[in-house]
Amino acid sequence: MKIFKLILVVLVSSFAFKIGYSQNALINILTQNTGVVKIGQTVLLEVTINNTDPTSYIGVYKIKASISIPSDVITISSYGHVLPTGWTILSNNGSVIQLSNGKDMLAANDARTILIALQAKKIGGPSTISGQLSFSNGIAPGTAPGALNGDFPADNSSTSTCKVIK
Repeated sequence: MKIFKLILVVLVSSFAFKIGYSQNALINILTQNTGVVKIGQTVLLEVTINNTDPTSYIGVYKIKASISIPSDVITISSYGHVLPTGWTILSNNGSVIQLSNGKDMLAANDARTILIALQAKKIGGPSTISGQLSFSNGIAPGTAPGALNGDFPADNSSTSTCKVIK
């Protein structure tokens, strides 16, 4: 009976440890308007970031999202973005924009949608747009390297396309 109780305690403890410390975030990007935009016009890139863990939240200043675009065809606008409350733009050089979850804590099984404004400047494409997640240490401003315990790296990147027409 004592062995049974010991095994039961070990199993319950192992399960509780896994729940408390496993986290996973994923990114998905999609260019609105089927990825087609006329030269000189703006199209929105929809970036969705999910906390896929069923029990753990992802703390503030932990998520960094980097979106790269083909700057010869389109550029990331300096205005017109729609960010969830608490999110911040860490940098934007016109071809790469970096975002942080700042003061926004993602609850278990929760998601955030970000809209990034892209300005079409030259006919071309379809060109590949890529999104990549990385993680910070949870300290403002969220630029230092960090990790999510139990993160599944295979879902930390996503691609979409954009084609500029006349």
